[in-house]
Amino acid sequence: MSLFIISIVRGKVETSIYWNYVAETGSGFQNYLNVLKETSFFRPAIILLIPLIGIFINKKIGWILIQSYFYFLISNLAFSAKFIDLTDQTLILINVVGFLLLLLIIVLMNKKKIRNLIYGIEKTELISKNVIASIIGMSITIILALIKANGI
Repeated sequence: MSLFIISIVRGKVETSIYWNYVAETGSGFQNYLNVLKETSFFRPAIILLIPLIGIFINKKIGWILIQSYFYFLISNLAFSAKFIDLTDQTLILINVVGFLLLLLIIVLMNKKKIRNLIYGIEKTELISKNVIASIIGMSITIILALIKANGI
């Protein structure tokens, strides 16, 4: 929750700085919408909404939203690992540790105590729910990569 609030505040501050130094003159509201469209200051807050909503929904969809966020983080880490300098062992170690921590969280979310007792997901439904969550998470990574590549 605090991460979400911090990202909202940071987005607002960055938007204000951008607004003061770069924005065009003219209609205030239209310029503000252009700033929001042209910059990515609020994208982290929007992405953090996914697990935040999932935390407050103690149903299967909540579990899928939380899991999809972790799959998003793993696919985002794997996507960005393509650009790592292979001579920088510290950066490689940090990526490996991050990847293993995310895998540990996914495994813990699949334990019976969490998936069945809190979210009501039976063992027979586990594979299909994980596939759905991984598709959502990887789709978010691909969409963000396309947005970044197209400069949107």
